[in-house]
Amino acid sequence: MKHVLWELEKQGFQVRTVSIAHLLELQEAIKGRHDKGEFSEEFYQERLADFSFAPSESLPGARTIIIAAFPQPKIQVVFRFHGKSFPFLIPPTYLYYPNLRAEELLKRILSPKGFRAARTNLPLKLLAARSGLGSFGRNNICYVPEMGSYHRLMAFYSDYPAAEDSWQEAGLMERCRNCRACLQSCPTGAITADRFLLHADRCLTYLNEKPGDFPDWVKPSFHNALVGCLTCQDVCPENAPFRQWVEPGEEFSEEESLLLLGDMDEKLPASIHKRLQDLDLMEYVELLPRNVRAVLAALNKESPDPEK
Repeated sequence: MKHVLWELEKQGFQVRTVSIAHLLELQEAIKGRHDKGEFSEEFYQERLADFSFAPSESLPGARTIIIAAFPQPKIQVVFRFHGKSFPFLIPPTYLYYPNLRAEELLKRILSPKGFRAARTNLPLKLLAARSGLGSFGRNNICYVPEMGSYHRLMAFYSDYPAAEDSWQEAGLMERCRNCRACLQSCPTGAITADRFLLHADRCLTYLNEKPGDFPDWVKPSFHNALVGCLTCQDVCPENAPFRQWVEPGEEFSEEESLLLLGDMDEKLPASIHKRLQDLDLMEYVELLPRNVRAVLAALNKESPDPEK
């Protein structure tokens, strides 16, 4: 397994392995918090209830969980309205391509030796913290050394025996013990001093990935990203080396931008559909009109009227 990890690390991944025997502990950690009422029932059913704590039927002999992180920047997407360009940010973690790269690499390495890898559906932040790959911040985001929160997490099952079981207790970053930056800056009050677990149902990332109108208590000034939220990551001292890491994404013409603000029940032109796919935004396509308007309002700009 060490040579497998070495190959992934050569490609820019940070990697840990743990025994599949720890799946029950992961499951009990989620269930225990749910039983204590630490998650709202709505949030639990939408985000946590679908985890699967058993290998897929395609890999019944799985022995190892491989957990990896790959560095990922903010992505800037530009929309045009009324002759002006408006940059919108997509936070790190949303682009899926590192998962595909890691899966392809694992299969290429393992197949000649008669072993396999398969995707998982596990709580990745908790798994990364328990494996020693990263640590939790006070904002409940997982931070990885030399990446901060600018990364994407992924995990795979394998029937290859683990070279090392790095299982450990999940830790809070040492830096967080005397820092209140994210707590003081969180616009929705999701991060509080009275408990470690944030109030996920108040987190802006959860709210703007969720269909429907924003709650009345969400002020226009809170919005800052096309999906997700960047506030606690931008103020975090751990992210200081990465904060300016922004890479250009797609640019949409005025006509295309107005189409995206229109009725998403209508079929989008193939050119727009393809570019949203490249940004891994198709999952959120029905939310884009609402989110774009929200960020424009936060910038104190007049929301464009698609009829004009």
